[in-house]
Amino acid sequence: MRLPLFSSRATSTPNLVGIQHPALDMLPTVLVCPLKDAEPVTNVRTSLEWEGREYTVLCDLARPINRRSLRRLGEVDAETSERIMEIFLNLLAL
Repeated sequence: MRLPLFSSRATSTPNLVGIQHPALDMLPTVLVCPLKDAEPVTNVRTSLEWEGREYTVLCDLARPINRRSLRRLGEVDAETSERIMEIFLNLLAL
């Protein structure tokens, strides 16, 4: 599975990564995790590289956002996608 990258701004820089299964496209919202520059990586956060830039995925701040306010910019590689989902699912188990 490859997670989608979104922007909720008018820029071409991603600020969200989707963690919702694509079969749920009929829902008006998408569950996403914010992306930040220069945030520390912890046991509930991980990093991803996209177009030569390093981002921190804030798995601990997952939230739903209206699908109409998102622009899809690309996809995260499979290995990083798996790591993001593993961290998020571990947070649910806590």
